[in-house]
Amino acid sequence: MPNFPPKADSLASGAVGGGDESCASAQILDLGSELEQTASGTLAFALRDNPINRAVIRGNRAHRLMVNTYGMTASLVASRRFSFRKVLCEAPAHAPEVADGGISGGLIALHPGGYPAALPPVSVQLRCLWGQGFRIMHRWGQLYRQLDEWHPTEPHCYLSLLAVHPARQRRGFGRRLLDTWLADVDARKMPGYLETDRKELVAFYQSAGFEVERALEAFGTTVWCMSRAARV
Repeated sequence: MPNFPPKADSLASGAVGGGDESCASAQILDLGSELEQTASGTLAFALRDNPINRAVIRGNRAHRLMVNTYGMTASLVASRRFSFRKVLCEAPAHAPEVADGGISGGLIALHPGGYPAALPPVSVQLRCLWGQGFRIMHRWGQLYRQLDEWHPTEPHCYLSLLAVHPARQRRGFGRRLLDTWLADVDARKMPGYLETDRKELVAFYQSAGFEVERALEAFGTTVWCMSRAARV
């Protein structure tokens, strides 16, 4: 069966920019299993046009969104254990563009020892394979194996996904989610690690203390591997 590391059919994404009133009033909640179905729609939409998604999935936006949704659903199930999972929720008046229960963004990270995540149940794997197709699943597997070659072996916290709905980006939501996770990382006195396929987010993560370790080429796109030293 294909591998299901909780990369959610993309790499750590996010939104750069300052905050506004809606950001200050938004709530950050635990992403429990009861919110997975709702969150999967927003997160799949947020990652639809990322470079690695376009390269691996190909096709038009509708096709990439469908494929991403199947992958996101499986990835959320796979990341239930040994993880730090949050969603950012807004009142409908602040975010009329967001149809999925007011969820404007989310973050999935793995605690030390949680990488790679366990496979989801076979029924979830089969549904993902049916929705994505063997070719796309195989290409994701190729990408994950390449990234795994450089994944740190020492204990660390791993940011698997940070995504914000496109209509709600550049409002400080990505920063709020990232800071929430980093507070947990620092409390554990652990280093952090992530990958991103968006060049503009390299500076975003650098502003939070991450440094580029290397840049990899995969399917014609660049993936930046970044780490952050433990705060002791």
